[in-house]
Amino acid sequence: MSRSEPYPPTDPTAVDVQQVLDVMSRANEISSTTESQELLEQMLDLIIEVCGADTGTMYLLDAERHELSFQLVRGQVREASLTGMRIPEDEGIVGAAVQQRRPVVVEDLASDPRWSKIARPQGVVLRNTIAFPLLLRGRPEAAIQVFNFRKKPLHLIQMLGNRMIAEYEKTVLLQTSRAYGSKLERLLKLMTQISATLDKDRLIERILDEAHRLLDAEGVSLFLLDDPGHELILHSSKGEHPIPEPVVRLPVDAGIIGYVVRSGEVVCLRDAAGDPRHYPEIDRLSGVTTRSLLAVPLRMPDVIFGQERGITEGRIIGGLEAINKQAGEFSQDDVLLLSSLAQQTALVIYLSNLYTEADELFVNTVRALVAAIDAKDPYTEGHSQRVSEYSVAMASELDLPPRVVQQVRLGALLHDIGKIGVPDTILRKPDRLTAEEYAEIKKHPLIGAKIIESVHQLEEIVPALAQHHERVDGKGYPLGLEGENISMIARLVAVADTFDALTSERPYRPAMNLEDALDIIRKSAGSQLDARCVDAFFRAYLKGKIKLKSGGLTNE
Repeated sequence: MSRSEPYPPTDPTAVDVQQVLDVMSRANEISSTTESQELLEQMLDLIIEVCGADTGTMYLLDAERHELSFQLVRGQVREASLTGMRIPEDEGIVGAAVQQRRPVVVEDLASDPRWSKIARPQGVVLRNTIAFPLLLRGRPEAAIQVFNFRKKPLHLIQMLGNRMIAEYEKTVLLQTSRAYGSKLERLLKLMTQISATLDKDRLIERILDEAHRLLDAEGVSLFLLDDPGHELILHSSKGEHPIPEPVVRLPVDAGIIGYVVRSGEVVCLRDAAGDPRHYPEIDRLSGVTTRSLLAVPLRMPDVIFGQERGITEGRIIGGLEAINKQAGEFSQDDVLLLSSLAQQTALVIYLSNLYTEADELFVNTVRALVAAIDAKDPYTEGHSQRVSEYSVAMASELDLPPRVVQQVRLGALLHDIGKIGVPDTILRKPDRLTAEEYAEIKKHPLIGAKIIESVHQLEEIVPALAQHHERVDGKGYPLGLEGENISMIARLVAVADTFDALTSERPYRPAMNLEDALDIIRKSAGSQLDARCVDAFFRAYLKGKIKLKSGGLTNE
């Protein structure tokens, strides 16, 4: 029989107050690290040291697959071959700790039947172990296992572990925000390159090159419907094994790409070859075995120059497909990215000279990216687009220069992009937020400004992102600015944002009727909202430029 101690029995003399202070000071230093992998390594090293252990491992929990995946091996043995290995979440001693949500101590590993002989560090004799889960908001997100411990300060290491996973989440969110900003900048650069040429085929080649690079896919292909609409023809492909274009013609009802074109749906698969819609002939022609797949439809837009709304959806003319993500699986961000690129491809096909309207293309790229933020919360879908349109209507009433009106349009579209750094659990919460959750929400203006400030083409709209929750009476956030110290763009966005929030449904309340919402806007002039902007709002409203239609705006 093995001797296994459940939590919490622990030696109260294992740590003293000074040791706890020293350890927490070290943890605070480590938490300043902004790279997730470096943070995990340093924190695991600290836990190994606190336990006087020889080595330690860390696992991340994949809740969807119900698996634990090895993330790190540190200490005297650093077994790289274990990294990435997966085990069922309820297997072994570490699985027991995750299931019980508390530390498990085993003094004699050799006699414990739960001890796996497969997933273990090599090169050292392992005598005992402590395994404990890393809890975030009460749920296990990861686990740590240390071996050959000499001390077992369970409360201290559990506290460190929970701190570790909380800091890890923050660094991942920060890295996600940075990556998102980087992708935005690359897309904007792509749009600049596109505007420099009128050659349709060259433009498509550049878009596919960027899709291949940004998605980290083995291949990307563009299929277009023939004129009768009976076949899909491979127009172009990029990747390690490009398909010979003249060869591939598919019946419109064949393959996953055919399904996407017929249905207009996005398809994202981990195992495309196992899907009954898969068309094996494609693999034969390309010499590549399709594993993961992401496919989106191409919609031919209707372009109406001189209109505020600019571009609307039209008929489907083909599909854009990426296969075999090189690292991991295609994500929701990849879906949004490929959808955005598909939109741009459709624009190129429709009008090879549309890039004389480069600003409109730029705006639509931003709209596609902003949809990623609004889509995090189904109750705010389309919110940024409506706020942009309300804001532009007000800017026109103020006779602002065209360049400033364009800044208003972009600033309003991007005003909530900082919500990419706010956990979905808070954004989607069906009840009112707690004080702590509201504090997290209030960070989004500065997060958004931080993301956008490095994008040269958008630097003039940064104040709109940072200041749209300021109030003219100085009682807003995050900086408590007042009056003229708040940028004009931010003051316009504040009116539009408030109006749309009042007239939109939320999980915790229904949408307010139009008259009540207008009354609140009117009464807020001079306190919460800028009086000039409110006056411009009502002038636009009375002229019929602003009206609710299916939850949105109609410009007339």
